[in-house]
Amino acid sequence: MLENIFERRNTFHVSQSPPGWVVKGYGNETHTGEYVTPESALSTTAVLAAFTILSEDSSSLPLITYRRLKRGKERAFDNSYYSLFHDAFNNEHTSMIFREIMMGHLLGWGNFYGQLIWDKKGKVVEIWPLRPDRMQVARKNGRKVYLYNKADGSPRAFTQDQIWHVPAFGFDGLQGYSRITLARNAIGLAVATEKFGSKFFANDARPSLALKLPAGMKDPARGNVIESWQKAYGGVNNSWKVALLEEGLDIKEIGIPPEDAQFLETRKFQVTEIARIFRVPPHMIGDMERSTSWGSGIEQQEIGYVSHTLRPWLTRIQQTISQQIFLSDERKEFVVEHLVEDFLKGDSQARYQMYVQAINNGIMSPNEVREKENMNPYDGGDEYMRPLNMTSVSQKPQKGQPGSRNALKGLYQDAIGRVVRRELNDLSGAARRFLAKDQPEKFGEWLETFYQEHGSFMKRQLQPLLDADKSLFDAGFTLNFDEFIEEYCQKRYSDAQKWLEIGDFGEMEPEILTSQAVLQDELYRSLFEAAPEAL
Repeated sequence: MLENIFERRNTFHVSQSPPGWVVKGYGNETHTGEYVTPESALSTTAVLAAFTILSEDSSSLPLITYRRLKRGKERAFDNSYYSLFHDAFNNEHTSMIFREIMMGHLLGWGNFYGQLIWDKKGKVVEIWPLRPDRMQVARKNGRKVYLYNKADGSPRAFTQDQIWHVPAFGFDGLQGYSRITLARNAIGLAVATEKFGSKFFANDARPSLALKLPAGMKDPARGNVIESWQKAYGGVNNSWKVALLEEGLDIKEIGIPPEDAQFLETRKFQVTEIARIFRVPPHMIGDMERSTSWGSGIEQQEIGYVSHTLRPWLTRIQQTISQQIFLSDERKEFVVEHLVEDFLKGDSQARYQMYVQAINNGIMSPNEVREKENMNPYDGGDEYMRPLNMTSVSQKPQKGQPGSRNALKGLYQDAIGRVVRRELNDLSGAARRFLAKDQPEKFGEWLETFYQEHGSFMKRQLQPLLDADKSLFDAGFTLNFDEFIEEYCQKRYSDAQKWLEIGDFGEMEPEILTSQAVLQDELYRSLFEAAPEAL
């Protein structure tokens, strides 16, 4: 159907194939005898996992069109390319689906080709993917020309301006090379070992049973005995059945050859090989034994994955958009980039420490931090801090200048809000669950366990902010945070116990299930009572 659509929208034809066509044969027979193509390679789970991870991860990243500013950039919401790249490339493919197809073509064939549909104003309004295994590329008079074989076998020629071409690694500058073709022997070995394993276990992993038949037995009786034995006891479903030996029959078990017993190790190694081919961390495709070379922890491995695997692919896409889709004037004004921050956020403690330092040093405003955390801005959160020790000597500090707590207050309130919401939600749910069944004793046991654990949750939410907030200590703020948490949890637990002793469960006392805003404000003020100017 797509070929027919393309044919109506474009009438460019050539009478003969340009000279110098380079036709690449994708998928060849391997040393193992297996014939490997991009499609057949996907039957190997490690290859399928690598394809899935790379295509889904890259396509799920927002692709944003920015307008260049003298200093910095801003999202170009008013430009048609913003919706084209961010929302949908055509009326059938959303941005993610289209880019998932793109990445699959790049991984399988080493090239992505998209037909560009231009309007009368010289802007691309639609892009349609083309099968890379049907495309041939040549250079004529300093320009690329493309010959596409449609589904019905008829040729279709395109000029360089009609095709968006994203090539993978290659030497000739015309087309990229298929990783599956280049590494077909390694992938073929994975296919072969999988087939061997299937046959191995089809015989219940016992490939060498010898039946000793009665002397003088001849065909077809011999064949009938072997066939009936295989039917009765062969296969995984028949494993461990009790064998009934007829008179004169005897069994001799032949051990598994060592080279056969090693096939599981071979399969494991091929998973690592395939991870190496596609440059993905082995743990992402199921090999948890060989992931340390990507970093000492999962976070470092994620950063390595983005830097060494995703980034080259994303850069290829971004640069070919600028080169092949934007006009020369548009290249100066617009730039397209993927948002990869979500992959690089790291753990919450390190992230919040970085945020506090960025705010204290005037690098980011609180609202910029909130935007990165997918939170709404608040009034006054667009101010940038200016560290006093970095103020020019010729500039006198002004009285009444807002302290850093004004800038950081939103971050503290967000963290305290998470603590309070969690406490009230869990407390309310447990009260309904236990007291509705008239089980105050169990509710009391739950309270004790909850507040013992709640202190750890409070520390995880607030400690990173306090540790990174240098301005607190400059103001002479001192606090034993462990004691503060213990006192808070003990007080809340004691209030709950008093309420249980009263025994009137018809109403929830304000001291126990107070409003979130009230409890949040009380916790904030009690936290900073040692430094009242911080409020």
